[in-house]
Amino acid sequence: MAKSKSAKPAKTNLTPERFLVRVAYDGTDYKGWQIQDVGRTIQGELEGRLSRIFKTPITIHASGRTDGGVHSVGQCFHFDAFWPHPCKRLMHAINTGEQAGLLITHIQRVAADFHCRSSATGKRYRYEIHLGFPPPWEARYCLGLNWDTLDVKAMRKGAKLLLGRHDFRAYGATHRQGMENEYPVKDLRRLEVRQKGRRITIITEASGYLYKMVRRLVGGLLRVGEGKMPPERLLAYREERVITAEIPTAPARGLFMDKVFYDPADLRPRKQP
Repeated sequence: MAKSKSAKPAKTNLTPERFLVRVAYDGTDYKGWQIQDVGRTIQGELEGRLSRIFKTPITIHASGRTDGGVHSVGQCFHFDAFWPHPCKRLMHAINTGEQAGLLITHIQRVAADFHCRSSATGKRYRYEIHLGFPPPWEARYCLGLNWDTLDVKAMRKGAKLLLGRHDFRAYGATHRQGMENEYPVKDLRRLEVRQKGRRITIITEASGYLYKMVRRLVGGLLRVGEGKMPPERLLAYREERVITAEIPTAPARGLFMDKVFYDPADLRPRKQP
């Protein structure tokens, strides 16, 4: 009687894939994005959830870091892991349980050489301002002013003067760890001041930003709106390329990371050879 050959176990491809994730969060109760020695961070919360799901340490890489108190609608990050199921199941797994002020809104597979930071072609932020005292349920998400008017026309004039590709080091801040050699030339593609009733929204799009650049652009525009400097001073200040206290840094609570831009071709996963 011929011996039957034992069936060979099927080969399973456990090669990790790269996942691009979009996350919204309320930054009020966090010390910022990046993991720190003390305090709760967005990165720490997300890596903890992912590591529990995959039962192995997971490291995530963000499109950029946000400071404590800054919010997000469109922050993106990527990580590598093996997940043989649809992305919707992974999104549900991450979001299940305590929300902790953050929510995954999108997940997709991308190519192995995609990188959230270096593949980005630009970013959009918005800053929310309320003329007068905001309602309690909005106070965490906007800058409330103690007065009822700003010269929006002058602010718009100042904003237009700053557009274009320039050295914005004057609108940066003292460097944080890891950002000491950051290139100061950025392409400011959009700086728009909108008003609807008591709400003023400042929208900015650029190729990239220096540390605290958005909040200092807002701080300069507020000085113009308050009548404390002419619009032309914003341009002169940029050209001086020196950081001074003349331009204040607007509080973090009004700032939202709105969107990260990518080339659609870079978002398509490619089959491994």
